[in-house]
Amino acid sequence: MRILFLSSIFPHGTARVTGTFNLQRCRALAAEHEFCVVAPRSFLDVWRTRHQNAVEDRWVPETYGLDVSYPTYFYTPGFARAEYGEMMWWSLRGHLRRVVDRFRPDVVVSYWAHPDGEVALRVAQPLGIPSVVIVGGSDVLLLPKDRRRRPKIERVLRETSAVVTVSEGLRQTVIQLGADPQRVVVNYQGVDDQLFSDGDALAARQRLSLPNDRRLLLWIGRMVDVKGLDLLIAAFQVAHQRDPRLMLMLVGNGPLKKSLQADVHRRGLTEHVLFAGPKTQEQLPDWYRASDLFVLSSWSEGLPNVLRESLACGRPFVSTDVGSVREIADSKGQPPFAELVTTRDATDFANAIAHAIKPEYLAAARIAPARSWRETARGKIALLERLLQGVPAHGIDDPFCRTNDLVKPPNAFVSDQLVGAVESTV
Repeated sequence: MRILFLSSIFPHGTARVTGTFNLQRCRALAAEHEFCVVAPRSFLDVWRTRHQNAVEDRWVPETYGLDVSYPTYFYTPGFARAEYGEMMWWSLRGHLRRVVDRFRPDVVVSYWAHPDGEVALRVAQPLGIPSVVIVGGSDVLLLPKDRRRRPKIERVLRETSAVVTVSEGLRQTVIQLGADPQRVVVNYQGVDDQLFSDGDALAARQRLSLPNDRRLLLWIGRMVDVKGLDLLIAAFQVAHQRDPRLMLMLVGNGPLKKSLQADVHRRGLTEHVLFAGPKTQEQLPDWYRASDLFVLSSWSEGLPNVLRESLACGRPFVSTDVGSVREIADSKGQPPFAELVTTRDATDFANAIAHAIKPEYLAAARIAPARSWRETARGKIALLERLLQGVPAHGIDDPFCRTNDLVKPPNAFVSDQLVGAVESTV
């Protein structure tokens, strides 16, 4: 099978931690099938990193072991977002025509409903081949709140051959947006089980030059409004007042970094909060292993892979009860390894931290099952093969792909005020 994958959320030489889950997904699929990746980069990103592109982008395809191209697309930053699909299409159509002529794909797979999914649909339809869009979370939870953009997203979900969601909650969401339930499939993401695994905490702390006498909380992500880091820092202040041994490690970068550092300084927590900066995928396992507890304070999520990685490394977590996080927090009758916070109250979050940073939660996390990208790929291949045979998506019997309806709707913790903040980066 020849698979063309299209997504702007994909690592490149100057942003090697962007969309690493898509890299792992593609590597797993490419293990047994011919594979080609088109990873568009915005003209702003290309311009900002123009002095690095010549060296870095030559390095990427060789290192990733995939056929990857990085065409540039143009758009209007901050306005006319409903036309982003049209803008990306006109920017890429020549490059995509050459890729199709050379590669002759059997199926087109995209990640992110808009604009990426719209472009993939426009590639597949004239060729008469199936298209599959994988939705990630905010593309169907937040972006449809734009009344002009919503119809474009709904069209992608209606017309694509199959919609793959990474959780049951997101499946319900895309059905509510008009997707045919018979064409919506749940395929949980995996982790790189060769990379993310339990390990010695003291050894990891030694490698990272972290103190052995502190109880370490870990957060990983991009420092943007939707991640709710203001709540996390406020909750950490409460928790630290109760237990001075606590230390918070923030791994990542983003536009809010300076304001967060100022907030930490104002609260007198500078010596207890570490801004560690962004880390590569290969560096992350030691950060998980060094921690006692992973924390997530987002306003909105799909099913964040950082929680899977944390569990794969044997570490429990505390998270706001958003999106489909409850699906991974469910210990299915076994001892609990997670605590969910249903309010935006710092004291409630601090209480959850105190409850979960216990030996029994750590022990439970260390026996929680981890799902590999190989298993994830098996489910997707089952879907693609059925589509090529003309069999509807709902006929899949692979245990890692499900199309059953939800018993109850997903817990959504989404604020209308966040839409502009999220869309400003999409």
